[in-house]
Amino acid sequence: MPLSKYQSICYKIFGKRASKSTQIAYIKRAIERAYIEVRPEAYIAYAWMNGVIGAVAGVAFIFIYLFLLPGMGIILPTKLLIIVIPAPILIGAMAYLVTMMIPESKANSRKKDIDNKLPYALNFLAAMASAGVTPALAFKSLAEQPIYGEVQKEAAWIYRDMSIFNIDIVTALRNAANRTPSIKFQEFIQGAITTVTSGGDLKKYFFAKSEEYMRENRRNQKEFLETLGVLAESYVTVVVAAPLFLIVMVSVMSMVGSGGGGGSSLLIMYMVTFIMLPLAHLGFAVVISSMSPEV
Repeated sequence: MPLSKYQSICYKIFGKRASKSTQIAYIKRAIERAYIEVRPEAYIAYAWMNGVIGAVAGVAFIFIYLFLLPGMGIILPTKLLIIVIPAPILIGAMAYLVTMMIPESKANSRKKDIDNKLPYALNFLAAMASAGVTPALAFKSLAEQPIYGEVQKEAAWIYRDMSIFNIDIVTALRNAANRTPSIKFQEFIQGAITTVTSGGDLKKYFFAKSEEYMRENRRNQKEFLETLGVLAESYVTVVVAAPLFLIVMVSVMSMVGSGGGGGSSLLIMYMVTFIMLPLAHLGFAVVISSMSPEV
């Protein structure tokens, strides 16, 4: 896949230095698992440039704080200088680290999608094998089925190795096992290699693994529903009942107490309403979204 104009500029500036980086092995593994078709040194150069731009943005922030805002008559507290002064380092480091973490994040998303769709893809492979189709053509057919998501991409890589690079099926499967982010798919590939090399029946193997992963999916769905019930009870307690109880208690205390506590009571209510509740809702949403299996 060709680089974007921005990535090409990054590579021209930092490419030679990036090729000698100690992060080459890590980022090569990460972008393969994430299915990002970019050379490792080009991606490292891209991350470095993002870090430099972040640092420049931090310098601009300091300039605005120290010169532009006072010139407009806006005077901010001097205590904020503790945050403003290290802004170039913090923003630059954050931009670099976030860029370097993107491949691993995408790899984890691919892993989840592969694990969810693998049982159904194995049913497809078993049907192809039962029709007498060779393994190479079976993976080719699977690579043409976008309904199987990331499993389709893994199959496309396997068929690419065999058809374009003229690699035998065992080596192509080993390459797939080494680069996939999914342990399930890796185990399936290793079992397929053993079956092929020992002269076993691939159709029986595909059906057996499909049934095994289907049973595991049903068990995961049951565990998720039980966990969801616990989370629902926690949600009612933490996000619904507790804030209401706190607001009522603070209101009553402000009415029966001295008149000087009204400001602090109002501040507590504002914090509960505009900070605690949104964060609690967001936290529950993120937790449920991260653990929710695909049906």
